[in-house]
Amino acid sequence: MKRKTTANIVLAIVGLAIINSTFVILVGICTSVGLTFFKYPTIAYT
Repeated sequence: MKRKTTANIVLAIVGLAIINSTFVILVGICTSVGLTFFKYPTIAYT
């Protein structure tokens, strides 16, 4: 019983870590794209 609980906790931590890293990557992509558009507004409006 105790081993199963530990495994569930580990899985939960790993799952959260994967979700967090994916979220951070997505935010990073959005930020870099946003900064690119702000730097070159002529490209964004054409």
